[in-house]
Amino acid sequence: MPFINAKTNTALTAEKEAVLKTRLAEAMSASFPGKTENWLMIQFETGCDMFFAGSDAPCMMVHMDIFGSQSDKAYDKMTAAVCEIISAECGIPADRIYVKYAEVNRWGWNGNNF
Repeated sequence: MPFINAKTNTALTAEKEAVLKTRLAEAMSASFPGKTENWLMIQFETGCDMFFAGSDAPCMMVHMDIFGSQSDKAYDKMTAAVCEIISAECGIPADRIYVKYAEVNRWGWNGNNF
């Protein structure tokens, strides 16, 4: 049950969002055992008023909520993948991308809780 919220001060086309969704889902499955695209929800917020290091140059904040916990190695692998994907697909340098994780112990779906 991961949820990814990606905010950026740049514009993304629907086609680019589709590519990002696919690549981020693949990275998540490779980094976090048992986490598949079947449970992934992604939200893209584009054209946000964002400044990083005092500049409004392209940047992105990727926030990922995950049901349960993961190892430090898994988080390192996911962060590397996220930065590579965003840089390659959006042209945003890795040093202008933040990735934040939150481990969630309670997660509801379909009228029940896991």
